[in-house]
Formats: sequence, structure tokens, C-alpha cells
Amino acid sequence: MGLTTEEILQISLDLVGWDETPADSTVYVPGEDIETALVGIDLESPEIKLAHDEGYDLALAHHPTGMSARLDFPAVLDKQVEFMTDHGVPEDVAEDAVADLKSRMDHGGHSSNYRHDPSVAELLDQPYLNTHLAPDEYGRRVFRDVADEMGADATAGDFVDALAEIPELDAAETDVLLRVGDPDNDLGEVAVHHAAGTNGGASVARAYFDHGVDTVLYIHVGAGDTADLRAEFANEDKNLVVTGHIASDAIGMNAVVDALEDHGVECTTISGCGIGRDD
Repeated sequence: MGLTTEEILQISLDLVGWDETPADSTVYVPGEDIETALVGIDLESPEIKLAHDEGYDLALAHHPTGMSARLDFPAVLDKQVEFMTDHGVPEDVAEDAVADLKSRMDHGGHSSNYRHDPSVAELLDQPYLNTHLAPDEYGRRVFRDVADEMGADATAGDFVDALAEIPELDAAETDVLLRVGDPDNDLGEVAVHHAAGTNGGASVARAYFDHGVDTVLYIHVGAGDTADLRAEFANEDKNLVVTGHIASDAIGMNAVVDALEDHGVECTTISGCGIGRDD
């Protein structure tokens, strides 16, 4: 007897001990008796059709594509404020730092075709869901463990090297990069800014740096944000470590695949999922 889509979504939440489904995760098309799944970081209309044509019981994506997971996405950005205040950033400063991002995500969701990919799955009667924040939280905890194991005299370069030993990051075609700072800089206090919807850009990193954090970890960052931070903090020994988007997402999604297989669901990984995973 296979699983339902709701049970599969809950399995992803169980990895981090959560009971409530985050705003960026949802079941688009429900299904029952699921015994096989096509699992990827990005599964959109072509991959939904692929799952249908190849006879998979479920298309399981990481990134949200529509409906409430797209329209309500700004709600998960409140995690950014939580992470910043945990590191001593005043709440009003943290809220200001993320305000523009929340507005852009709100406007983007409102203008998006939030029905596109889900409607394809509906037409094909292809069970389809995405789970985003919980797998990212799993990955954040992996990064946090690495940061917490660094010695008091560790450098930014030491941290980059330690992160690169995580199987998914080691196997990836992207590298762990020090986008801002010098490898010989003291590592100092580390803020792992992941599992908050997306990266916080220059404004969030600036808020951390201005309030005593020495090193910020993002999984991806824009070139303009990097340039702004390099110019502003060139002489202040601050560090921005970027681990790589897809490889970092694969950490949590690989854990989801492992959990599903433990429950008897046969998974095929594509679209970045499966990087560095022992089959």
C-alpha cells in the first residue's frame, strides 16, 4: 500500500520536526497509493509530462511553481527577520533589511501565472507537490553544524574548506566561494542565512555585518549585491560565503529521498536532486 501526497509532504516536515506546512510548500494535485516518484529541484510542465509519460505515481519538486506556494511565498521571508534578530540585529533594522525583498516577491507572485504548471498536472491527473522550506531547514542545520565545529582561531578559508567536504557540495560542479572577504580573515561569528525563502541580498548581509556578525553564509547571491558589499566592507574583514544553489538544495532534498525510500517509495532523481547522494 503506497503513501498519499499529504503523507509524503509530512515526511519532509518530519525531517526537521515540524507539524505545520510552510507557506512555500503545497500539494498541487493529490494522489494515493504512491509507490514511485520523480524527484527534482525544479519540476515544471515538461517534467510533469515526463513523470506522467514514464508512469511515475508522483512528481515531487523542491521549488514552488504556483498556487498558494507562489502567492503566499512572502510569508516565509519572516524567517529572515528571525535569523537576523537571533544574531543581535535589532528587529526594526531586520524588518527594514528585508522589506524590499518582501515587496518584490509579493508583486512577483501577484503578477505570475500561478495556475500554469499546476493546471498541466491537473489535466494529466498527475499527482504533484513541492516541499521547499523544510528541506532547506535540514540543509541549514547541516551548515550550522559545520560552523559550530570550527575552532576559535578558524579563518574564512578554513570554513570554505570544511563546507566543501559536505558530500553534495563536494560532488557539485560549482565550488564553495568566498564572494566577499579574504581567506585569511578571522571566521568569527557566523550567520547561516538559509531556509528563509531566498537569500537576503546586500541589505540583509549589511545588517549582519553592521551588528557584529563576521561571516554570512548564503547559498546564492546576485552579482550586484556582491559588488555593493565588496565596496562597502573592503577594509572591515567581513566575509560572505556562498555555497552554491543547487548543490545546497540537494542536501535537504536528498534527505527527503532517503526518507521516502525508507517508507517504500522508489525515487528517481533529476534536476539537481541526487547530487552527492549514495545510491
